[in-house]
Amino acid sequence: MKWWFKARRGHQLLPLALIVFGAALYAVQGTTVLLPSLTGSPKVALSLFVPVPLLAFLMAVLESRLPAAEVSGDRSMTRLDNLLVTAVVAAAVLCSALVAAAEGTSAATTGGRNAVFLTGLMLLGRAWAGQSAVMIPVGWLVTVVVVGFRGNVPHLWTVIALPADNAFAATASLVVFAVGLAAQIRSSRKTA
Repeated sequence: MKWWFKARRGHQLLPLALIVFGAALYAVQGTTVLLPSLTGSPKVALSLFVPVPLLAFLMAVLESRLPAAEVSGDRSMTRLDNLLVTAVVAAAVLCSALVAAAEGTSAATTGGRNAVFLTGLMLLGRAWAGQSAVMIPVGWLVTVVVVGFRGNVPHLWTVIALPADNAFAATASLVVFAVGLAAQIRSSRKTA
């Protein structure tokens, strides 16, 4: 398991990913910007974009592999990959809770929830598109900005733009994440 984690470069990339995530979430908390869209110019929280670097680091870790060693090994690397993804996402949720506690507002918790949802989307895409699936969450973000608002009110389907206390967004994030993990198990990216 030690060589697997080192081959994935997890010891180098994941701490850096979580530091970038936490610092960015702390820096942009409560900041909104007017962005052009098809439905006007909604005020969009900059914290929506904070999970993107975390996803890029996570994809780099997942795609750093030793194919020959993994194919010939006894252990399921997909299971280890899923444990790694779950641990990183749990750490992101914890980071967002810590930022929320430091700021004294619950708005920062959306960063963790959004990381869960966008990671699930990325894993779903990785099942059929490989490493380029890191762009699927970016596409979702662009779609949300362009057509996801009615005035300044986000549509329900956007999930990531919904308030921190929205139960539907929390449930949808967990469901998409679970389906993403299942997709990763069913379509292992092993190469011979």
